[in-house]
Amino acid sequence: MNRETGMDLGSGKSRLSSGAVRFIGAALVLAGGIAAAGQAGEARTSEFIIGGAAGAPVKIEVFSDFQCPACRNFYLETIKPILANYCSQNKVCVVYRDFPLEMHLYARAAARYSIAAQRLGRERWLRISEALYTYQDQWSQDGNLEAVLSKVLDPTEVARLRKLAADPATEAALEKELMLGQSRAVNSTPTFFITTESGRLQRVNGPVPYPVIKDYLDRLIK
Repeated sequence: MNRETGMDLGSGKSRLSSGAVRFIGAALVLAGGIAAAGQAGEARTSEFIIGGAAGAPVKIEVFSDFQCPACRNFYLETIKPILANYCSQNKVCVVYRDFPLEMHLYARAAARYSIAAQRLGRERWLRISEALYTYQDQWSQDGNLEAVLSKVLDPTEVARLRKLAADPATEAALEKELMLGQSRAVNSTPTFFITTESGRLQRVNGPVPYPVIKDYLDRLIK
């Protein structure tokens, strides 16, 4: 029987005590599960890889919300180093999933820009996503996403992205992402899934500091 293990890593705060970090690290190493084929009834959607290649030994699939403070910290402080240190060597493949929460007023609009940016390629998506997370405090106040996008795109690119974000196909793609998350019981962000080369799947609810996940990855990838 396929079984997916899961754990909640706390309240979403990015700073943890050294004791908590050691505990989480041990839990990640010791907990395991098998989910090679996914869960029954799971929705299917295409994958947007933001780092590494599909054939990497480890896959990290992240469900995230651009207006979520814990997601901001997780992306900037954990995912970015993973992209630089593991994906660049094709040791890890990172898949990004947009999962805006209803409690965040402008999260869905940000997700539409994210999905639109995927159609412009990985390099532009990375620029756009970093800007959205870096300046989260700014656009979360008034929903002026384009003021932030203008920091990393020229006016022609902003206009093109705006048009893509308004395309009904973008909203349809977002709905598929939400359905996928719901079919996998995602109800908070960030939630991520680590799949190893052997098909073992680990679900993690909440952000994990980079040193902890680095230790876990180094044990997996030898």
